[in-house]
Amino acid sequence: MCADVICSINSNDNRSMPETVEAIAQAILGTPAPVLLPDTSSLLNIVEVVNAAEKVSPNIVPAALSILARLQSTPRFLHIAVAQVVEKEWLDKHANKQKQAAASLRRADEQTSYLWTIASAMGSAPAVYTQFSGLQLSQRLHDLAENMMRLGMVIEDNDDSQYAAWRRSLGGDAPARPGNRAENDCLLVEQYLELCRRLRSAGFKQRCIFVTSNTRDFGEPKAPRPPLDLEFANTGIDFVYDFAAAAALL
Repeated sequence: MCADVICSINSNDNRSMPETVEAIAQAILGTPAPVLLPDTSSLLNIVEVVNAAEKVSPNIVPAALSILARLQSTPRFLHIAVAQVVEKEWLDKHANKQKQAAASLRRADEQTSYLWTIASAMGSAPAVYTQFSGLQLSQRLHDLAENMMRLGMVIEDNDDSQYAAWRRSLGGDAPARPGNRAENDCLLVEQYLELCRRLRSAGFKQRCIFVTSNTRDFGEPKAPRPPLDLEFANTGIDFVYDFAAAAALL
């Protein structure tokens, strides 16, 4: 059963076919609105939020719901462009992340049940006792992220972006670093930069927002690792840590 803007769907159904960066730029210019540019970690964070050990802010849940509603609006109040490598990584990882989230909820229920039994014996148990696993949170959070992915315009890989990513990786330029070639991250950066260059050269004035929690490779939002600092500044890309911060800019 669908709940609000979330609906369970098959991860292989209703996906956008990859398009050229020029085609996506023209689609955005045809209906000007802010553009979200997520990496895989930002999308997986939505599923991971139920696990306190992941240290994901719960504020991303209402933010992601608000973003999804904007993506589903007609006319569009928001666009989301997704590097093809992000789509591939999501398909590789999303099912396992959902299983981990469900396991985390079961552990939380076991701990709650244990404490409730003690409190009940002491005559101080709360009147209402909830099993979080029964709320289908892991499935619903997964479907929230999946719907955002499904509505994304997928930037196809091409020789130019792959060559630029190879040079970035080989040179150790962020998000690459010593000991981590970060080929996939280099590829998505090159594709997002190229998209934003085309938009800005056409006079696009709306925000372009790059979302990642991977500060180890990309740096902090206020201090991206060079040369990303200048590249983001020159293309007018806002760098934020999560979807809560992204929603605050919309």
